[in-house]
Amino acid sequence: MQPHAGGGASPAGAADQQGPPGDAYALPAWLGAGVAAVGGFVILVLEIVGARYLARDFGSSFYVWVSQIGVVMVALALGYYVGGALADRWRRPGRLIWLLVPTGAFVYVIPRLAPPVLEALVNRHPPDEPIPPVWQKLDPALGSAVIFLLPCFMLAMLSPYFIRLSSRQIAHVGRISGLIIAASTAGSIAGVFVAGYLLVDMMSLSAIFRGCGLAILFLAAVCWIVDRRYRRA
Repeated sequence: MQPHAGGGASPAGAADQQGPPGDAYALPAWLGAGVAAVGGFVILVLEIVGARYLARDFGSSFYVWVSQIGVVMVALALGYYVGGALADRWRRPGRLIWLLVPTGAFVYVIPRLAPPVLEALVNRHPPDEPIPPVWQKLDPALGSAVIFLLPCFMLAMLSPYFIRLSSRQIAHVGRISGLIIAASTAGSIAGVFVAGYLLVDMMSLSAIFRGCGLAILFLAAVCWIVDRRYRRA
């Protein structure tokens, strides 16, 4: 039997153009880009300000910056993967509230929670003996991981998550993913310069952390609103 030679799209071709079945949300790309930009901004503020915060206990050494950059990169890699996997499974922005609210609260109280942890890392070495070179390198990485890995990991999940929710048609996935990733990167660039040139001169480190915590809680509120505003009938 010969296939029909008509001008209409085949069911398979139509499926290639539409978003995955079962999607309950159709978010505008600008919304996903805005969320990703704020997330990228906060990540880099935490990275820059966090390195300065770690310097109180570990000194302003090369190893502090290497540790902070490395930990944030690990958080980004894990967050991108897990965020994409959760987006395929959850398919709604409201689920992120359960992750962002604890993350925002944690970042808000970093000035209270972090000092005992960092002091314990430093004070576990005998005071009358020099710190072994290996621990001079690894202690800043441990301190950075304990404080900054979790919040940066959670924020990194936003870009792939909103790429999934904003991609209503497979034909537009490339354009939407490019927009959201570019927005996240632009937010990160802004975070570097705002943190380095403005925030550290105008605010205390504790106030910056509290501001970042509030920004994450703001993202949780946005997800709550979006979850109700853009749900398909």
